This record gives sequence, structure tokens and C-alpha cells, in this order.
Amino acid sequence: MLEYAAAFATIVGLLGQYSAERTSKEQLEFNDFLEWLIKANHTEVRRRIEENTVATFQIQELLKQDHKKFQEQLNKIDDAVTAYASVLDGFDKLADSMNPNSTLSNQAISILRQIQESGASKILEIRMLGGTEYIYAETDGELVIDDERFVDDDLKTLVEKGLLRHELNGKGENIYIGA
Repeated sequence: MLEYAAAFATIVGLLGQYSAERTSKEQLEFNDFLEWLIKANHTEVRRRIEENTVATFQIQELLKQDHKKFQEQLNKIDDAVTAYASVLDGFDKLADSMNPNSTLSNQAISILRQIQESGASKILEIRMLGGTEYIYAETDGELVIDDERFVDDDLKTLVEKGLLRHELNGKGENIYIGA
């Protein structure tokens, strides 16, 4: 399993390096990327890409995108990986040192841990006159929020980083879904 994650991370990282070396006016080309891999001494990665027709096709499609949009997507991957690593003991300080703007607040980390420990995959936000409650959809209980002032920002950050998804139910209430 780690082998697949490492291969994915390697290819995404190399696509990012390749893209960063090009100007925004240059069209990113698949064959140029393959040549760049050889020049950058990544012949094994090139071989693995060429042996995998699905990967070849997907890389070709990614490289056809607008340069700016492609860079934005790479930045989102970077932020999501850093945010995820920031909740793992031992990796948290490394993630913060490499990308301090993408680490999560203690409350955001607490939200993710509570969801994981509850076994729930969805949380319903219920706003009432006395405050807001975050109820687990499939199990009993609710999220414990330490600081109400920042919960909206924390949930928004978790959604932006792809660690939670956001939907609205039929009543227009927020539902947060574990990603």
C-alpha cells in the first residue's frame, strides 16, 4: 500500500517540478515531460508511467489543463497532504516546518479525531437560538467544540483541504461528511 502512495507522491511531485520550470505561457506537453524525466535522472519513473496506460492518459489530461489551474490543483494537494500530516504524531512538527500555512488548528484536529472515534461519517449542523450543535448522523452523540468563535473557520478549512466534504440537506442545514 505504501508503495502506491509513494509512487503517486513521486509523480505528483515531479509534475509539480516540471510545471514550475515552465512559464505560464508554455503548454505543458506529455512527451516533453517524459524527456524531462530522463534529464532529471528519473528513468525508472518514466518507465513505470509508460507501462501504465491509465497513468499515461491521466498525466496527458492533466498537462492539457491551463497552467494556472494546474498549479492551483498542485497547491491544493500540497496543502491537503500537509494538513493531514499535521494531525499525525511525529509528522506534525515536520508538516508545520515545511508548510506552516497548511497545518490545522487544535480544534480542527479535535474535530477530525472526534469524528474518527465516534464511527460516524456525517455530522449535521443544527443552529438554534442557544447556539449551534453538531450531531453525529449515524451514531449517538455530538462534537465537542472548544471555541465556538472559530468553529466555522475550522470546518471551512477542513472542507477546503479535502479532509471533510460539505453538503446541504433538504432543510438547507450544513452536513459535514468524512472524506
